[in-house]
Amino acid sequence: MSFLKIKDPPKRDKLVTEYLKVKNKIQNGFRAERLGEQSMYEDFGKIFKPITEQQQKSSEEIVSKFAPLQEAIENIPPALPWDMPQPEALPAPDDEPQALELETLPANVGPIAQEYLNNYLTEN
Repeated sequence: MSFLKIKDPPKRDKLVTEYLKVKNKIQNGFRAERLGEQSMYEDFGKIFKPITEQQQKSSEEIVSKFAPLQEAIENIPPALPWDMPQPEALPAPDDEPQALELETLPANVGPIAQEYLNNYLTEN
């Protein structure tokens, strides 16, 4: 804004003083807002300090407990196929499979089912 173009000195002085007042008001408002936010953050820090300290202690404790576990996992050698445990060997089958007796079949099996199941049920 050019104040030099205003020829009337009292009007120009009045306009300049109004301009400076508005400028100072804006600057002071900005400062107050910034200081208000700062005090708000300080208040939040005071209010939530016990919670944040407890969370910090808990997280440090958890990390300290898992650090040895992580080191142990990293130091495990890779498993090779021949190092893997083998399943137990099955017993050798008998020469002739023996049919189960009718008495070992469930009670709810009828005579026709018994005839067919005897062909498939063996001890092995």
